[in-house]
Amino acid sequence: MLRCCARVSLLALAGAANVPAQITGWRGDGSGRWPQANAPATWESGTGKNILWQTKVGKGQSTPVVVGERAFLTAEPDKLLCLDCRDGKIVWQCENGSGAVGAEIKEGEKRPASGCGYSAATPVTDGQCVYVCYATGVIAAYDLEGHRQWVRYLEVPQTTQYGRSASPVLAGGKLLITLANLMALDPQTGKTLWQADKAEAAYGTPAVARIGDTDAALTPAGVCVRVADGAILARKLGELAYGSSIVHDGVAYYAGASTVAIKLPEKAGESFPPSLLWKSDEVEGETFASPLWHDGNLYCAGNQGTLYVLNAATGKLVYSKELPIRSALGNGGEPANLYPSITLAGQSIFISNDAGETVVLTGGNEYKEVAINRLAKGSGACLLPHGNTLLIRGGTMLFCIGSADPPRT
Repeated sequence: MLRCCARVSLLALAGAANVPAQITGWRGDGSGRWPQANAPATWESGTGKNILWQTKVGKGQSTPVVVGERAFLTAEPDKLLCLDCRDGKIVWQCENGSGAVGAEIKEGEKRPASGCGYSAATPVTDGQCVYVCYATGVIAAYDLEGHRQWVRYLEVPQTTQYGRSASPVLAGGKLLITLANLMALDPQTGKTLWQADKAEAAYGTPAVARIGDTDAALTPAGVCVRVADGAILARKLGELAYGSSIVHDGVAYYAGASTVAIKLPEKAGESFPPSLLWKSDEVEGETFASPLWHDGNLYCAGNQGTLYVLNAATGKLVYSKELPIRSALGNGGEPANLYPSITLAGQSIFISNDAGETVVLTGGNEYKEVAINRLAKGSGACLLPHGNTLLIRGGTMLFCIGSADPPRT
């Protein structure tokens, strides 16, 4: 087995063997919802308020995933890091470049300098292994101790203009990867199981849905793919330029310039026609952040800095509000992008930009602002609720936000 450079914490290893199996990846289960979380609503990097620890991990747009008390995240250009959530210490880290695959990596050189980066994809884990996919075409699996189980390099032409950012997904016993199109690998070996040529790549991550007894993946371009064999079940469910759809109670929501709600059938069959519940043109401008469903409302953030709240059953506008954080229009400062997707922790809704600013709201049919928080630098990564804390990337740092007196760094 190939060795990776690692700094192993014996304390962390002791608790790893009996971690229960669980699938978690980008936005947790893809919904961005952690209703049982109890994270703080306020923090400040300048004063250290509610910052338990901060660790230099390197640049990256990916979100951490957590198993037990271990956090896993990628960083430029090809790193995978494991941190102890309790103190932020790096347990181990590995590189996944040419040395790992034993071949010269060429595909990543085609990525524009202003693109997504090589490590925008969030890892996914089943609680036993962690799976990573880099924009270079390198895909790898590690156990929780940092031992590489397998690695592959797929020299696949890049079809998206600004690089690759779609995260890997575990569904139906398969590892779903998006490079030029959607494909499935065997999580145990990395062997290709199928490739859906008509399910072309986008920047967003496929959403997973259970349609009757069928596991399905819904691509940002609106293609529904059967996970078992890669068969196309439906097309034109919706179409997103950048974000991902979400699925809630049998309804798929695509939020963008044209926001739609699609009712999924009770049984998938060999194919099914899209069933449009509603369509809305309320959301204006480009939308990078994926939406959030909460208490019957759909929360959508336009990159120009406006929050749109739609009734999830009808699509009618509940309210819209200009957010008090910087956006593509600046909003009183240098322009910033609302790249991070909207997150629910407990009953609080978190909306962030890539400049380190986060506004916290209480859900409902009226705008109720709880706090505005700032880090010195930001990231395009989503924040991650973990119990009573939040894990947030800012610049080259990973911050753990929680209640502490006095704050620790």
